[in-house]
Amino acid sequence: MSEKFGVGIRGTGQVAIEHLKAIEANAHTAVVAVCGRSLESTERFVKTYAPQAKVYVEYEKMLEDPEVAIVSECMPNHLHAIEGKLALEAGKHLILEKPAGITPEETEMLYAAAEASDKKSVVSFVLRWHPMVQNIHALLAKKAFGDIYYAEADYWHGISPKFNSYSWIRQKQFAGGAMITGGSHAVDLLRYLHGEIAEVSAYSVRMRQDFDYETTSVAALRFADGTVGKASASLDGLRFPYQFNLDLLGTDGACRDNRFYAKDLFPFQEDWMNFTTSSPNSGSVGHHPFKAEIDNLVDSILNDTPVLCDIQDACRTMRVVHAIDRSALEGKPVSISGPTS
Repeated sequence: MSEKFGVGIRGTGQVAIEHLKAIEANAHTAVVAVCGRSLESTERFVKTYAPQAKVYVEYEKMLEDPEVAIVSECMPNHLHAIEGKLALEAGKHLILEKPAGITPEETEMLYAAAEASDKKSVVSFVLRWHPMVQNIHALLAKKAFGDIYYAEADYWHGISPKFNSYSWIRQKQFAGGAMITGGSHAVDLLRYLHGEIAEVSAYSVRMRQDFDYETTSVAALRFADGTVGKASASLDGLRFPYQFNLDLLGTDGACRDNRFYAKDLFPFQEDWMNFTTSSPNSGSVGHHPFKAEIDNLVDSILNDTPVLCDIQDACRTMRVVHAIDRSALEGKPVSISGPTS
């Protein structure tokens, strides 16, 4: 199949570079336009990474370009929902960086726009495409651990002043908060691997003064099937490496990060076995499986196949995240509202 889709990249940071690599690696996509926050940054990006692309300073002008069939949205968190909505309304397919919205209002606005659009979308909750996670997903499908009764995930990333997004990620008005900007990965993975979350009860604390919001958050979870779990996010760990923890406890086995125990499936197993894939323990965007994500979207456009995480699914994750923040603020459990399918 020779059909080719032009992609317009919105943003010129490190994530945009990784999106570009994945886009150019797909035989059906090519970067045809770039729109950054300034003419200077956009021209520099195009000269270095995409000399064939047109330069845009105004996002709305790029959306009017008939050669742009797909928009790759790589701007700071607070722009994802509004600029994603504009792309869908302009009739573009959409690659959207997470989070899908930093407020409940933004999230519902984007959800409604996706429901009203006939275009395909994918949101970068990239752990869904990670090889280790896909191995776990396959074992769960085989009931290798029996019935899961406890599911936990933790996102611990000590964001230093050297971090590319440090200037804006430490401000609530741009980032949204610790659970929104990072912990949403943990919440999304729990939803993907175990199911919908019905209620949360959370606490949070701020351990650093260079951020204007609480930087560590933890939530007890009650899933829709009655089982329980936990999600946490911390941006405070400047003295230890990035860590993403995953624990699944079942009636017939368990999974802990890249180790699993499933004796019914492996009857001579005497100790934990390890997945041979890499683990998700890296905060570097160069480590993320963007190629698998973007290949998934392109296949969906060409063959009308499902996307592993579209906007509607990502918004369901964000409803849980917003409920966690609300619970921590109000000091009481919060039920998750909104459509689940």
